[in-house]
Amino acid sequence: MFLIAGVSPKIKLIDNNPRRCPVCGLNQAYFKRVDHYFSLFFIPIIRVKKGEPFLMCDRCEGQIGEFEEDQRGRPGRQNNQCRNCGRKLNKDFSFCPYCGKPV
Repeated sequence: MFLIAGVSPKIKLIDNNPRRCPVCGLNQAYFKRVDHYFSLFFIPIIRVKKGEPFLMCDRCEGQIGEFEEDQRGRPGRQNNQCRNCGRKLNKDFSFCPYCGKPV
């Protein structure tokens, strides 16, 4: 008889309200957490450990810890304008959060 068991992580979406991603500038960042479950035959049975909430972007898949380091390392950022809609943007944005076009 074989018994396949173990502890595996599972990402859980905590809040359905999108937030602005500090890296790409799009409203595709959500609060999530990683919970660890005891699994039997690859089926999660019991939550063993509840993770801490964090902000993770669905587009660039960056986490809030990565965002903080990235932002601290670049003081004196300047604003620029979107070529499509003309609104002012953060210099680090890859996409315009207003019209969604690449910068």
